[in-house]
Amino acid sequence: MSIKRGLITKIHVAKAQLKMDEDSYRNLLQRVTGTNSCAGMNVEQLERVMDEMKDKGFKVRKASSGRRLSPKSKGTGIDKIRAIWITMYQQGFVRDGSESALDAYVSRIVNVSHVGWLKDGSLAQVLESLKNWHRREMAIKLIAEGYTVLKGHRKVWSTEKAPYEYVKSAFEELMP
Repeated sequence: MSIKRGLITKIHVAKAQLKMDEDSYRNLLQRVTGTNSCAGMNVEQLERVMDEMKDKGFKVRKASSGRRLSPKSKGTGIDKIRAIWITMYQQGFVRDGSESALDAYVSRIVNVSHVGWLKDGSLAQVLESLKNWHRREMAIKLIAEGYTVLKGHRKVWSTEKAPYEYVKSAFEELMP
């Protein structure tokens, strides 16, 4: 879509959002640019009309990115998978924290195209795979910071061999 066509579309959306009648709309165009039709305007004139409409209260809304957000948690295994995925995104281990990206990961692991469709065996497989990946990434960062040994209840672990919960707890406590 050309810049001019895009601006004309936005102007028409603004007209509708501001609930402008046809006469008010044409008067605004005439007052701002000297012409009463967008078709006869150049890009600079269309931008001036857009600015005027923004001054009148038009709010430009961003188009949806197409990324799905995770639904509200219900305390299931699927929610645990989503929580780990989002945590990994927040910690910088995953580039895209969206539901769509998680679906792609699930599809690679167990050939199920949507995380919400996981059942017992495949759910456990994805959960363990994700926990192992997350544990490895956290351990790498902890070791790089000099934390090579983790102490748990009655047990001492090397960071790279420690169970997921120990590494996760240490990572949350020790890393900024």
